Amino acid sequence: MMASALLAGSPGTAFADTDNILEVLQNSTVRGKVVDAGGEPVIGASVVVKGTTTGVITDLDGNFILNNVSEKSVLVISYVGYKSQEITVSGKSAINVTMQEDSEMLDEVVVVGYGAMKKSSLTGSVTVVDSKIFENKGSMSNPLQALQGQAPGVRITRSSSAPGEEGWGVSLRGAVSKNTTEPLLIIDGVPSDAVSDLQYLNPSDIETMNFLKDASAAIYGAKAAGGVIIVTTKRPQAGKLKIEYNGSYTRKMPGLQAELMSLDEWAGSFLQAMENDGLDDTYTWYRYVKLMQANKGGFINVHDGSNPNPIPGMGVNDYVFHDVNWTDVMWGPANSTQHDLSFSGGNEKVTYRLSAGYLFDDSNLRWGENNNQQYTFRSSNVIKATDRLTIESVISAVRKEQVTPTQIGRALNVTTPLPGRPVSTIDGKPYLWGTDYTANWLLELGGENKLVVTTFNLNETLKYQFTKELTASATFGYSTNSAIRDEKMKSIQWYHYDGTVNTSTANPYPTQAESKYTKRASRTDNYSVSGYLNYAKTIGKNHNINAMAGMQYDRRDYEITGTSATDIQSELGIINGNGVISIAEAKKNSYALLSYFGRLNYNYNQKYLIEFNARYDGSSKFQPENRWKGFYGVSAGWRITEEAFMVNIKKYIEELKIRASYGEVGNQSGIGLYDGVQLYNFNTASGAYIGDGKVSYIAAAKELVTTNRTWERIKNYNVGFDFTVLNSRLSGSVDLYMKKNDNMLIGLLYPGTLGGNAPASNNGKFESKGYEGMLRWSDKIGEVSYHIGGTYTYMENKLLSGGNDVISAGFNSTINGYPLNSVFGYRYAGKIQNEEDLQAYKNLYYGNNTLSMPSNLRVGDHMYEDVNKDGKLTQDDLVFLGTDDPKVTFAFDLGLEWRGFDVSAIFQGAAQRTVCRDADSWKVPFKAVWMNTSNHTIGKVWSPENPNGRYPAYSTKSEINNWNYMPSSWFIEDGTYLRLKNLTVGYTIPKAILTKITKGVLENFRVYVTGTDIWENSKINDGWDPEATRKVSDRQRYPFTRTYTVGLNATF
Repeated sequence: MMASALLAGSPGTAFADTDNILEVLQNSTVRGKVVDAGGEPVIGASVVVKGTTTGVITDLDGNFILNNVSEKSVLVISYVGYKSQEITVSGKSAINVTMQEDSEMLDEVVVVGYGAMKKSSLTGSVTVVDSKIFENKGSMSNPLQALQGQAPGVRITRSSSAPGEEGWGVSLRGAVSKNTTEPLLIIDGVPSDAVSDLQYLNPSDIETMNFLKDASAAIYGAKAAGGVIIVTTKRPQAGKLKIEYNGSYTRKMPGLQAELMSLDEWAGSFLQAMENDGLDDTYTWYRYVKLMQANKGGFINVHDGSNPNPIPGMGVNDYVFHDVNWTDVMWGPANSTQHDLSFSGGNEKVTYRLSAGYLFDDSNLRWGENNNQQYTFRSSNVIKATDRLTIESVISAVRKEQVTPTQIGRALNVTTPLPGRPVSTIDGKPYLWGTDYTANWLLELGGENKLVVTTFNLNETLKYQFTKELTASATFGYSTNSAIRDEKMKSIQWYHYDGTVNTSTANPYPTQAESKYTKRASRTDNYSVSGYLNYAKTIGKNHNINAMAGMQYDRRDYEITGTSATDIQSELGIINGNGVISIAEAKKNSYALLSYFGRLNYNYNQKYLIEFNARYDGSSKFQPENRWKGFYGVSAGWRITEEAFMVNIKKYIEELKIRASYGEVGNQSGIGLYDGVQLYNFNTASGAYIGDGKVSYIAAAKELVTTNRTWERIKNYNVGFDFTVLNSRLSGSVDLYMKKNDNMLIGLLYPGTLGGNAPASNNGKFESKGYEGMLRWSDKIGEVSYHIGGTYTYMENKLLSGGNDVISAGFNSTINGYPLNSVFGYRYAGKIQNEEDLQAYKNLYYGNNTLSMPSNLRVGDHMYEDVNKDGKLTQDDLVFLGTDDPKVTFAFDLGLEWRGFDVSAIFQGAAQRTVCRDADSWKVPFKAVWMNTSNHTIGKVWSPENPNGRYPAYSTKSEINNWNYMPSSWFIEDGTYLRLKNLTVGYTIPKAILTKITKGVLENFRVYVTGTDIWENSKINDGWDPEATRKVSDRQRYPFTRTYTVGLNATF
């Protein structure tokens, strides 16, 4: 272990016996040796003169030398895992010390709500992730990036790889309501505004991240419906100055994407589709394809009259037929880098830790400016003001600078034009084909969207020990988040392919008149004040009681203003414009929560464990009559291995504990800040006279007011057990859980004559359940240490009441009796193989369906089953096909170490997910004739020669494609996948060698290479990433990346 971390051992101290004492030397030099109970040297033990920062660490043989030590000095010898020892010099010139293991330290301490307890004493379902998870991962914009699959019951999702906007999200044990229930985030004892605040936390500053998933979360009451994430940042440790540096360089490559058709593939397939539809050279696009095939790589200029227009109906000014792969045009390699530096040290009175970090993350988007930079600073200090009073101070600041092309949304809609479209004009200018602009130039010249976020956080904690049993703690937390967004949309001059100005007015977007500058400024202030008393007492030898009670006040203030102007001078850095200047946005609101809480723990001889916690919350969201609500949790545990009958087998089974818990937590996310007050919509362009020539701008009432809504109340049930066996080589845990929400907020249907939007009501019922487990084996064979482990989570849910009863084809978010985000579709009945089958099928159902069966249905098209056998094809034939949320998530990891070399791998995946994507041009060939499509259908479509083809015959007709690609058992996809999440190979120079080479300057030096998301196995074969959310379709997203990192860690 690193020297400056060595004074963090157990508070218990002992005075060591010395094996021999030499006579005093006149130069006041003290020499000595530190060994363990077996006589082996303890390398890197800290030897510090008490009350100073003067100290050394022991060498390879456990020896140390301290110069200029006075006779009255007291030496503090410490090493992690051993009891600290204090020895008075008293004229001794040599001191030999035997360190004793600290059994208390071997029992991990876990941070829970308003305190900490030994892991062996936990009765709730709490998963602990330590700092090692975040090490050697390369550049990370969010700590969640390192957590996929690392904790059972914890699902980590993402929606993009856009720098600074990856959309990382987390849920604990899935949904508990149709309303938002994200986990509550606590950082160093202070609640954060949202889980997204993790993006402002440097992963290198995290010590532990704990997940409270059952009744253990009830101590946080109204905010804990989605569970609780407790983050503890690294604390200062006494000792000499320690400097740590972590740096990495990452190469980012685009991951899974659609492989688009080449020019020849597109022309041949599109021609086949038109012939299937009975189209010939009288059709404009048929003639275009023929022209493309005859002029591949060529250019025909028609705008200046030099050539007649071969297809006058196309309405274009030139024809260019270059074989362009637009995926490669738009996306390419990118780089990112991260550097973290920390300083720590101190003595028994004052300790400090200062850290700073820098992240630069570039985009795989090749056009326009798109990157994210983040600067972080954190200061952590602990001052032991008196023997009873300790002051802990944490100050942090973050500055985030992000830039994105303003036209990114519009550009991603047209990133796959039909092949043949050139990237630019012949001389490298923005190209406009007919009325279609090219996406790359929208990104390059269409303006930039700059966001600067500045955060500041202050946490001050006072801890006072009245007696050995009674302590008090008070925390004040303040955070402010200021965001300024400057968004410019610039006009673009478009050109013909020959480089001459295109004067078309059909669609020269954006024009100068459409140019726009919008500036928004927002500020969020959060205040948190909490205090509690803690009483711990052992009665007799076996009765251990711990009681805690306190209160907390939280307040959030938010304000945003925005101004917009059109027809701008884009190079000016201030709002300007010759057009309309208007208020783009203006909003201000506040929210507060006052809480009283408490917890009582009792255990008998560390064998029988009971915990009760409660919280009483009052929220400003509710009216006074419904403002206050109580929540509670109760849990119990039995450490079977502490029983007398386990004595003889305890050497094989070190820990076996059974746990059970029940708790109730609250959810208020379905309630607006001012739902109890009648609000109105305002419109300054209209209004009614109210007297004296004055106008009221009230356009209409907003949602109707109700005062009788209250908290959603979620009941948590959990049973689990933990075990450690075979000399601690094998350990694991298993939990079974169920959650019930019997008063979920839902919208109700009222007659249209009501005159406004009806408020939600506490009339819904929801249930979720599942099980989770983790298993880990660690061992050593000779000089090789190795481990293998895994996590598994199964979860399902059902909306019991309060949802919809009308089912539609495709994605349905809330249907009574089914899971959230259910998928329904028609049962596929095969393809029509001949004219006889076609006529028979049409005779049965054409004109006798509500599925919009096309009159021009063809051989090779799909058939669907009349499930209820009523002789019709209607919505009554829809069947449940699964849910968009995976029921199963899993991961396993393995690694080994040998003589400083190490290799590790993490695999992560999901199963039992039904993917029902939009029927877009990625999935449906030729849905839009001006767009390219994936080449995965080539050779796999139905034809008389290929009657078993997976895909229906190509078509350009929307009614045919809509029929064949409607949601059905054929259309859906299996979202199961397995991904190599991380592969790391590293080398750490052995401490003995490092000490000799650097003369003790370096305590640790490690180099590593890491690959992330470098391989996957998926049942979706058209380039769509199985991790992507259903809503990400038509290529309207940044592709996830594969990253390759080189990094180093050094400790001085």
